[in-house]
Amino acid sequence: MMDKSILIRVSSTFELEKAVCNHGFFMMAPNRWNPSSKTLVRPLRLPDQKSVTVSINLLYATFLDITVHDYVHEISPSDHEAISDQVTRMLRLSSEEEEHVKRFQSLHSDATKRGFGRLFRNPTLFEDIVKSILLCGCRFKDTLEMAENLCILTKRPLSVKRKRGKKPESSLGNFPSPQELARLELKDLDKCCLGYRGETILKLAKDVMNGKINLLDLENLSDADKLYNKLKNIKGIGDFVANNALMCMGFYHKVPVDSETIRHIKQVHQRQECSKKNVEAIVKEIYDKYAPFQTLAFWLELVKYYEENVGKLYLLKECDYKSVAGSFINRRS
Repeated sequence: MMDKSILIRVSSTFELEKAVCNHGFFMMAPNRWNPSSKTLVRPLRLPDQKSVTVSINLLYATFLDITVHDYVHEISPSDHEAISDQVTRMLRLSSEEEEHVKRFQSLHSDATKRGFGRLFRNPTLFEDIVKSILLCGCRFKDTLEMAENLCILTKRPLSVKRKRGKKPESSLGNFPSPQELARLELKDLDKCCLGYRGETILKLAKDVMNGKINLLDLENLSDADKLYNKLKNIKGIGDFVANNALMCMGFYHKVPVDSETIRHIKQVHQRQECSKKNVEAIVKEIYDKYAPFQTLAFWLELVKYYEENVGKLYLLKECDYKSVAGSFINRRS
C-alpha cells in the first residue's frame, strides 16, 4: 500500500491554520490538528462507504496537498472527486464561499487584519448536525469525549460503557455515517455517554436512511427561512442546532445562541442585562450591522477572546482543547 496525493489550488491569501482552527468542530474527533506541521488529519469516506485517512497541508502557498494514506490502487476518478469535495466542504473552498469571505471582510476591518472569514465545518451535513447536538447542554470537555466515543464505534464496538475522562484503548475510526448509526439500538449509543442526545441522534440517522429526511435536498435549498423551518421540524432539533446547521450551509444571518453567547455578550460587550429572555434582541442590536454575516462577526469576536486567554488556537495541544470555553477561562481567572 502506498500514499497518494491530490492537489487543490487555493488563493494566495489562503491560510490553512486559520481556515481550520476557528470553531470547536476542528477539535472534535476524528479531526486531528498537528500544530507543529500545520496539518489536518482525519478519515474521509469514499463512495463505497470505506474510509481512508488523509493528511491535509498547504504546499507552496497556493496548493493544498491531500495525502491519502495506505491507498491500494491508483486513486479512481470517483474517489478523487469524493475526497476533493469533502475537503472543499470542510475548508469552504468553493467560489461562493470565497465571495462570502471577501464580502464579510469588506464589512469588518478586523476580519481583514486577522485573515478571518471561514468557519470550519465537517465533511458532511450529517456530521455537522450530530456534532451540533453534542454541543448542547454540557461542558465542552464532555462534547469532545462524546465525539471521540462515537468514532470508536466505527473502529470496534464498545464492549462496556466508558467513563468520561478515560482514554480509548484503540485508535479512532471515522465519524459514524447514518448507515452505521441506523443499524444500532439506543443501548449501543448509551455506551457512548451521549445522555438524552442519543435518542435524537439515532432517530436522525434512521430518518435519513428511511428517506424521511433528505440531507441533499436540505443542502440544495437556497431559501434560508424554509431551510430553518425544515430543520426545526426534525425531532430534537431546537434553535441552536438549527442555526448552527444554517451556519454550516453558508447562511450566517442567525447567530446560534447558547450559554456561551450570553456569557460573551455580558463579558465582552458589558451587557450585564443579557439573559435567555432578551439575548436574541441584543444579538440583533450588536451584529445586524454586519448582515448577512452576523454569525461570522460573532465568531470573529469569540475566537479573538479565546486566543487572548488561551493562546493561538492553531498552536494548542489536544490536551488543552477543554480550556477553550468561557466558563473554563473564567474559573481559571
